[in-house]
Amino acid sequence: VLAAEDNELNAEILMELLDTEGVICEVAPNGQAALERFLHSTPGEFDMIFMDVQMPVMNGYQAASAIRAAAEGKGPDGTTIDPRPDLGTIPVVALTADAFADDVARARAAGMNAHMSKPMEIELLIKTLKEWL
Repeated sequence: VLAAEDNELNAEILMELLDTEGVICEVAPNGQAALERFLHSTPGEFDMIFMDVQMPVMNGYQAASAIRAAAEGKGPDGTTIDPRPDLGTIPVVALTADAFADDVARARAAGMNAHMSKPMEIELLIKTLKEWL
């Protein structure tokens, strides 16, 4: 799993929770770093992305949209890149303290598959993992 999380404590908690479920997690400190890491990964290297929504440099909505656009061959800087269909299908889960219907809709509009509120509940995390992995 790739996780974009700028808060070190939140990243540690997520990694520990995932580790208890046998899931290996790599953390990127912001949306831009997560996007670059994912675009340079080999297909199948990651099975899922947890994307914090509010981060510096590039927020989670922008990063998710850029990942989905790259599936169609659109680079983050407007260039044309080789399309990668796996970028359009990898599950992307929004992580945010914002839990209103508008926030869920915004996450879906950005190409995210699911929405989890912070603080994370372990039962919901496990349910989400089972649903998307």
